[in-house]
Amino acid sequence: MGKQIKIKEIAALAGVSAGTVDRVLHNRGKVSEKSLAAVQRVLSEVDYKFNIHTSAVSFRKDFNILAVMPSFSEGDYWESLYAGILDALEEYSDINMHCRLECYDQFDSASCHYVFDRALEESPFDAVIIGPTFENETMEFCHELESRDIPYVFVDSAIDGLNPWATFSADQFSCGQILARVMIPFLGTEGRLVLLESHRSGNQLSQNSIDRIKGFRSYMEERVLLHRLLEDEFYPMDPERNRGQIEKILAAHPDVRGFAVLNSRGYAVAEALESLGRRDIHLVCFDLTSRNRTALEKCRIDILLCQRPHEQGFKAVKSLLSYVLYNQKDAEPHHLMPIDIIVKENLPYYRQ
Repeated sequence: MGKQIKIKEIAALAGVSAGTVDRVLHNRGKVSEKSLAAVQRVLSEVDYKFNIHTSAVSFRKDFNILAVMPSFSEGDYWESLYAGILDALEEYSDINMHCRLECYDQFDSASCHYVFDRALEESPFDAVIIGPTFENETMEFCHELESRDIPYVFVDSAIDGLNPWATFSADQFSCGQILARVMIPFLGTEGRLVLLESHRSGNQLSQNSIDRIKGFRSYMEERVLLHRLLEDEFYPMDPERNRGQIEKILAAHPDVRGFAVLNSRGYAVAEALESLGRRDIHLVCFDLTSRNRTALEKCRIDILLCQRPHEQGFKAVKSLLSYVLYNQKDAEPHHLMPIDIIVKENLPYYRQ
């Protein structure tokens, strides 16, 4: 998407003030025929698309957003979400919004606590976009934000008992149910499934994993299949240890037919299975990251469940515009994202 020309740039091209351009766009106040013609000429030449969020008030104050989320590498889930935030800032560039990014280790609750504390101590901000992983740390951070009257928006997941301006996430309980539903056909008559969660420092599960596990168990229990479910952990950041862990699980349970991975690190399990020569084990995980995409193309992952992270980031910024301009909340602040089921055959129609 090309950069939207700013009102100040239109004003310079038309030889009028920014206030004159604002009055033309919003049809308010008097403008001379000469100025009106000059502005309309420039609007036509640059193919300006009016944005309802553009307002003269935006020129009077910089609006600083803090984004706090797990650290990421190129092609990761969180990179896509952050790209959505940046694209929204570009789309609404007439409003002087700026974003500062702070990242924490999603496998270490102490890292999350440290980054939250540091964020509160550093340069001031007007609103926060939070990608929550650890419940206790997030609640403590948000209570401090509320005491300072700073609005915040959740992306990726929600934390009960808090009051975000808005939340953009999939229904994680439903994610767990869908994960179970697509895995059950792999069971056969006597097989088992393994539900895998990433090993985390302090053994504290992420909020998403907690909700997905509940959904998965619920779906299996309703079909009297819970006795055919195993639960274990894997080590996505340590390939050698991870390979040994997957080998150990398969040796102890030769009837395993598939692994259901609770997060976006399914590629690590795919790589371990490939190194063990186990092409007979099915694998389903979350999110269209670059490494998951490659594994899906090579049939090392069977199915990906995706939550549209780019759209989450974009909409998070857009929701804060209603705070900047109107101080109005939606009647229902929790916006549930679609859950896409991606297989090799429809993969070409999805971008990361």
